[in-house]
This record gives sequence, C-alpha cells and structure tokens, in this order.
Amino acid sequence: MSYTYLSNTVLASFALDKNNIFTYAQAANGEIVEIQGNLNGSGETYAVTGDNIGIGLTRLNGSAPAKRFTPIAATRYYNKVQFQAFPFILLDNWMLICHIQRYVFYLDDNNYLRDAYYEDGSWKKGVLYDQEWRAAHYSKLAAITLTNQYQYDFICLYYQDNSTTGDIKLVNLSPTGWNAGNPDLDDPPLFGTSLAVVPPEPGIEVVSTDDNRDPVLFFQYNKLELGSSQDQGPNDYATYDIQDKNKALSSQASISAVDDGHNFWCFYTSDDNNVQWIRIDKNGGLKQPQPVALDMTPIPASPVSAVFVQGSNYGKIILFYLLHYDESGSRTAQEINIYASTLTSTTYTPQDNWSVSKRVCLSE
Repeated sequence: MSYTYLSNTVLASFALDKNNIFTYAQAANGEIVEIQGNLNGSGETYAVTGDNIGIGLTRLNGSAPAKRFTPIAATRYYNKVQFQAFPFILLDNWMLICHIQRYVFYLDDNNYLRDAYYEDGSWKKGVLYDQEWRAAHYSKLAAITLTNQYQYDFICLYYQDNSTTGDIKLVNLSPTGWNAGNPDLDDPPLFGTSLAVVPPEPGIEVVSTDDNRDPVLFFQYNKLELGSSQDQGPNDYATYDIQDKNKALSSQASISAVDDGHNFWCFYTSDDNNVQWIRIDKNGGLKQPQPVALDMTPIPASPVSAVFVQGSNYGKIILFYLLHYDESGSRTAQEINIYASTLTSTTYTPQDNWSVSKRVCLSE
C-alpha cells in the first residue's frame, strides 16, 4: 500500500538478521507503518522486500491510536512460555515455547506510553497503556532488547517525563510483565533530547558492578554535548568531547547508535545537516567525528536511524533518513520520502573505513 508520510516523521529500525530488517515511520493519517527490507545482491546492500504495511490499530480512529508526530521506538522480543509437556506424568518435563514478537512503542494524544506487537500474523494491542506512564509532550523514545543469564529476554524502554527537569525514565518488560526503573543521571538532559540505547560493551560499560549489565543510553545534555549513562564513578557520567566544533551536535540533534560487540558507533546530525559518526573502541577511546559520505544531505531536522547487520563477509550499517525526493528519485519540494544507504566495512573487522551505497527509497 502507498502512504504519504508526515513531513517530519520520526524513524525507528531494528534487525533480526540480514534477511529481516524493519523500519517504522508515521503516515499522514497517524498510522504507524512498517517497512520490511533485507541485504540484497552480491554487494549485500539494503533493499525493500515487501509492501509498506500499516499497523491499523495505531491510526487516529484505531483501537490504540498514536498521536501525530509521535516518537517511535521498536525492538524484538522472544517471549518464552513455560509449560508441562506431559502434565499427567509426575516428572520434570517442563518445556519452552518461544514466540518471536516485534514491538513498537509510541505515545497517544495524552502522551501515555503505548505499545503494539506483531505475533502469529497480526498486530495486537499491548498492555503498556494499562500502566498509565506518561511522557512529556516533547519526549523521544528508545528501546532495546537484552537477554539475561537465564536466556530470557527483557525490553528496556526510555523516555522523558513531564517534570520541570525532563528526567529520563526507564521501564522494562520481562516475563513477569512491565516494571519501572530509573537511571540516575546527574546532569539535566536537553528537553526533547534524542535517545539511543545499546548493550553494555567493553569501552562503554558502567563501572559499578551492581549495574554493569544495564544498557547504555546516549542522549544530548542541556549544554548540547553528547552524553551517556555510562557511570564512570561517583557523580561522574560520560560526555564526549568533539574537538572540531564545526562537527559538534546541532541543537536537538538526531542521535542513533549501533554496536557489533567490539566497537560502538554513534551517528548524529551536525549544524550543517551532515550526518556525523564517532566510534568508541573497547578501551573507551574516542574516534573523532567523520561525515557519512551520503550522496545527498538529509533535510533539516531529519531523523536518523541506524541498524547494524552482519553480512556474509563484512559488517553493514543501514542508515535511514529523510529527503525531498519522490519515489522516482527526482528532487521535489512537495513531499518527503524515507531513504536508506548501506555502509559496508572495507575491512573484515569493522572500524573506521566504510563505503556508502547509493540511496534507496523506501516508499512505494
């Protein structure tokens, strides 16, 4: 189905593997739309694999409507259900059924957190709304799935509340349901900051042994610098010094982050609308920003969403953004469309050398 997207829709993405890459945006009717893609061809670059599919319950007249210009976060969840295979036999015969679910998070008109999930061929309304957790009207969202030591998944969802300081809050979904937690951030975040979250890895993990398995959240402080929830000791949280001020984060920069288990990459928009990237290695060393060599600069205030996918030989990062181009690839001032570029590592171990593919339009 063909959709007209909001002129400043947010973008969210995640990948199960190289054959299952999912991107989410909001159409003009308020409906959140899922776009499926994969790595295609000998060069393994991003390609759209199916229709743009609307999540009907999120449209304005749906059973779980999203507000227009809602933030969006998305991730996967392996819901493991334990049952007795032969309950009439007095033996330890418990078995697990694993349901693979795709979760989308957003806000409604009253800024309550809502969720929808895909399972068994259809989208269903989640129970997050029942918790009555309310975000600030300017809040962004970030979500990640981690697996605990018992091989059960849990989702961490971050948002800003409507307090006078715009505190960042954490809620999580586990097999026992939704629970609230709160990351301790000493400096105030920027109101409306972009949020990005990655698993803890060498170089960005927290120091405290009590929470060194917690995800690491990246955001923009109120002084416009890039910061994270990486705890480096008492009252000391990580900030990243961008030496070239021409490559510093723009005000209300779009931020997205990915990792491959060895390195962490953060993508953000700078004042000149370029998409910059930095890398943090396993020792915590910062590679100063470099612009992504896109063939066209995204529109002002374009969201940026990145996902890391392991290709057959090399790591890939798919970067999603907005352009004033129509589906045929012609420049226009009358509409925006979602585009993707594939960054391919030119070395077996991805670090700093990336080739960038031609842009691909995600609209039909």
